[in-house]
Amino acid sequence: MFKSILVCTDGSKYSDTAREYGVHLAQRIGARLAGLHVMDSRILEGPLMADISGWVGASPYAAQLPQFRELLREKAEAVGEAFRARCAEAGLEPEIRLRTGHPLPLILEESLEFELLILGQNGEHAEFVGELMGATAERVCRHTERPCLVTPEQYRPITRILTAYDGSAHAGKALGVAAELAAALREPLIVLTVNEKGDSAAARGTNAAGERLARDHGAQVESRVVEGKAGPTILRVAEESGADLIAIGAFGHGRIREFFIGSAAAHVAARAHTPLLMAR
Repeated sequence: MFKSILVCTDGSKYSDTAREYGVHLAQRIGARLAGLHVMDSRILEGPLMADISGWVGASPYAAQLPQFRELLREKAEAVGEAFRARCAEAGLEPEIRLRTGHPLPLILEESLEFELLILGQNGEHAEFVGELMGATAERVCRHTERPCLVTPEQYRPITRILTAYDGSAHAGKALGVAAELAAALREPLIVLTVNEKGDSAAARGTNAAGERLARDHGAQVESRVVEGKAGPTILRVAEESGADLIAIGAFGHGRIREFFIGSAAAHVAARAHTPLLMAR
């Protein structure tokens, strides 16, 4: 089970929720916890800075650049201190990592040292995203080699886990991770197989195989086979069953349009109001 957890934090309400899940899991399974804040260098390179440079002149802009950097540093230290203080309240001593650069490669680099990555479904600009997953979270989930827990706006303790199993390799990886987590937390695991093709016998066989795999990991298992379209059905069953976490095989590396339209994982990731654990 996860012995080390990295939480991405940017000071937003979504990252505060990600922190709460990190604290929750670290306490319950005894994992080492770290918080990562990336000072996004694109802020100093992008259109806003170009506009300022054109407005005030290149020389004044250059003179102000150290001040912008200092503001980023001050914010990073404040975010890190808030993370440390919350963990101290819970009796934890986290590691704080502050990095400067582009978020995606730095998050992926740092995550290699940990067994679980946690990040908010959206970031500082969530009001402009709507129900879609934020760009950074989406890209991290596509490229990370580690299981990734994407958390919603609101926190609630994990008391029941649902995993979607269709017999694929990615679904099998997600089921294994979910079963180990359920066993470590001593919480029940629902193994759900969605019968999209109308072949009830095949769906039951797939579900039975998933149930055996989950029990091999020591999980307390409840099996379900439900007809419907995978994405909406997973969300509906999770809500009806009171699941506090959904585990699903991660989507691949296709185009952004395919992410939003083409898979059950994409549908669930964009609309889930519970944490989503993805593994490949």
